[in-house]
Amino acid sequence: MKAGFLILICCLALGQCTLSQEKDSVNRTDNAGFKQGHWIKKYANGNIQYDGFFRDNNPYGQFKRYYDTGEIQSILNFSDDGTEADATFFHENGFTASKGKYVNQAREGKWQFFSAIAEDYLLCEEYYVNNRKNGKSFKYYPDKSLLEELYYDNDVKTGAWLQYYPDGSICLRANYINGRLEGRFEVFHTNGSHQYLGQYKDDAREGTWFLYNEDGSVKNEIEYIHGRASNPELFKEVSDYLDALEKNKGKIADPEITGTIWN
Repeated sequence: MKAGFLILICCLALGQCTLSQEKDSVNRTDNAGFKQGHWIKKYANGNIQYDGFFRDNNPYGQFKRYYDTGEIQSILNFSDDGTEADATFFHENGFTASKGKYVNQAREGKWQFFSAIAEDYLLCEEYYVNNRKNGKSFKYYPDKSLLEELYYDNDVKTGAWLQYYPDGSICLRANYINGRLEGRFEVFHTNGSHQYLGQYKDDAREGTWFLYNEDGSVKNEIEYIHGRASNPELFKEVSDYLDALEKNKGKIADPEITGTIWN
């Protein structure tokens, strides 16, 4: 009887010791205040916010971050010195949101962005140098055919802006200079004839804009002065279409809304 009781006491003591050791091995800081080893941070509701490893305040190895609802938000695989990381972000429904690489906490090289509605639907590819877009940016249809291409120079839109129909024929052709639309602006019907044709000056529609029928005949004309139509009520449909293009040009939702991933 006594022997059994002693064994029970020893087991309880050993369990308490093990729990204490596990607790002490997580979320440690050294005398300088640097994070060391395994860290787990939680939300107020008790769910894990992130789970990863630090060496002298720098993350290394695999680092996971979660939404407050418990779903995975991002997985980063860091280099031993913590300066580089291959990153994958996730939408709340579990679909991949984006993939790319960080170097010194800045985006570098190719980044891919995916739909939150259709799993593995690649929406866009962009190229970065020190966290700034540089080079061609591409958007895609669900069948992976090219929807749009645009060029960035140090995060500024530069050169041709092209959009395509699913069959590869041209839909839109325009030009950027230092991030602003400039010069000839063309939108085409699916048969290749013009649908809209006009000019931009310093990012504003200027002069006579033409609306064409599919047979190439002129349907309507609109006069613009510094981006304002002289007869907007009469041609609201055309103005609304062009306004929508301007509002959404080049935009892809960025899924990296996760806070500072290195803290």
